[in-house]
Amino acid sequence: MKTTKKEEVIFPVLKLDYNFNVIYSNEPAQPMLKQWNCKQDRVPMAVLEQHPGIYSAINTTQSPDIEVKMDDVTVKCTVVPFPEAGYIGIYAYLIEYTEKTKEKVTLAKLN
Repeated sequence: MKTTKKEEVIFPVLKLDYNFNVIYSNEPAQPMLKQWNCKQDRVPMAVLEQHPGIYSAINTTQSPDIEVKMDDVTVKCTVVPFPEAGYIGIYAYLIEYTEKTKEKVTLAKLN
């Protein structure tokens, strides 16, 4: 299935080198990076500990999924190592609203 331009714009995409420096991020990935408190484009160790699939990508060819919980959404991503290219790709494929956000939407609809 081919992705439309609109779909490409809403899903976060990150590329990290093997030192966990961000070498590419699209606009939708910026809230994730902010949530992770990435300073100088380096993913903090606390994030790697919280999402071991990212850290283990340097030693495997498997593609684990991770969930990044933010205030109002949970972003589900696949972590894909590309050892021949020297980077790890993180590709979001689903964005789910949290229960807190669903409650706010329901209350707004009732008012």
